[in-house]
Amino acid sequence: MNFFWHNYLPQPVIVYLGVWPIRWYGLILVSAMVLASWLSGRFLLKRNILNRQELEDLIFYLIIFGLIGARFGHIIFTWDYYIIYPLDMLKVWQGGLSMFGALLGGGLAAFVWSKKKAIKFWSLCDTIVPFLALAQAVGRWGNYFNQELYGRPTAGWWGIPISEPNRLTGFENFNYFQPAFFYESMLNLILFFVLFKFLLKNPPRLAIGEAGKLKAGSLTFLYFIGYGLIRFFLEFVRIDDTAFVIGLRWPQVISLSLVIISGICLYFINKKRALKAPL
Repeated sequence: MNFFWHNYLPQPVIVYLGVWPIRWYGLILVSAMVLASWLSGRFLLKRNILNRQELEDLIFYLIIFGLIGARFGHIIFTWDYYIIYPLDMLKVWQGGLSMFGALLGGGLAAFVWSKKKAIKFWSLCDTIVPFLALAQAVGRWGNYFNQELYGRPTAGWWGIPISEPNRLTGFENFNYFQPAFFYESMLNLILFFVLFKFLLKNPPRLAIGEAGKLKAGSLTFLYFIGYGLIRFFLEFVRIDDTAFVIGLRWPQVISLSLVIISGICLYFINKKRALKAPL
């Protein structure tokens, strides 16, 4: 038995409109952002957390600065390549977005926007991160059609074929590879359901002075812990080029740091709340 993709070689382009290609990567990325924006918007509007104008402004800034941060993060992680081919920095249609960079860019946009609107930043993040995990689950399929971010070679029935031009140096003689994108997609989908269940039971209060059932920031740090663990362990499967630090891949170092810091923050913010609770 083979998985459905075992004998199918994906193509990056869906169709050409004249000389302009419509690519799977871009379509899937846009679909992920639209889906996450729509679902998060419904949640926020239905509960009167934000009005429509505020929601549209927030989504605009999150997407723009999230994409800028994602591209910038990828360039930083693969600087050795882009210092030789600087014009390739503009070729976003070929892939190359860093989730850590997207988190930084989107987080900075949310921080500035929340301060401007006098809204609690951490509570705002708590309402966003479940849908962010969903967007990641969908968006990872763009890597499949770009034939990138695959894992180590495998002879298993679940392996994905990679065309020879897309095989990394040292792996030219292998045909099938671990579908690392699929592993991350499914794990992010599970993370979404877990966080969304928490969100429904404990909706945050964004107005300054209002307190929700969960301490502000709890869902955000849970997301960081969950995503950090996902990335840390999947980096053992991935073979794309990256720097090594203390024997670990650079994304693993970032992921592990994120998990540790988020765990400490989650502990202390809830410990502080427990101390304030009446006996």
